[in-house]
Amino acid sequence: MYPHKRSDVLSKQKRSYFIGNIDITGDQYVIYDDMNDELFLVEELEDYRLEIMSPKGWKTGRWLGFGKVKTEVGVFSLNCGDSVRVKKSLPLALDEMLKELPDETFVKVLKQLNSLSFSPFDCVYSYNQLLFMGNQASKRGVSFYQFDNEDSICSIQHHFERGIMRSDRFEFTTSLCKRGLVIAQY
Repeated sequence: MYPHKRSDVLSKQKRSYFIGNIDITGDQYVIYDDMNDELFLVEELEDYRLEIMSPKGWKTGRWLGFGKVKTEVGVFSLNCGDSVRVKKSLPLALDEMLKELPDETFVKVLKQLNSLSFSPFDCVYSYNQLLFMGNQASKRGVSFYQFDNEDSICSIQHHFERGIMRSDRFEFTTSLCKRGLVIAQY
């Protein structure tokens, strides 16, 4: 699977976007999500990319400042009440773990997480032991990930081995007593 295919799979995950309406306070443009009662300053966008709802669907644009967004069809002025969405990013430890997995295992892990009603974008805590093991020839350990979808909590333990033999074991447990398991050996 090509990296852009993985990003397509991730962008189709539930809760992969922060969606809200524009509110203007003085000279500050804020995205307000009334469902979760959250505010997000447009100026704080990491890469200044956002999407604007138009009659033809979501249009990708780049924040220029002063209420202006450049899209492929021109420059738009944001007004109070306009619907916008911003792609969320994954926590570094989770993102690195997913990038490191072979395609088949990547898909299995996401399917299992989704089957428990979670998205990778629900991650609230991530610890990837592999990030601390450097260039060791043989690596063995456990990483931990916690997810919150506002209905329940899911914990993933990722038991891994790297060296002559490579294996991954993902143990999923939710606060609603649901469990899952993904095992891969290469």
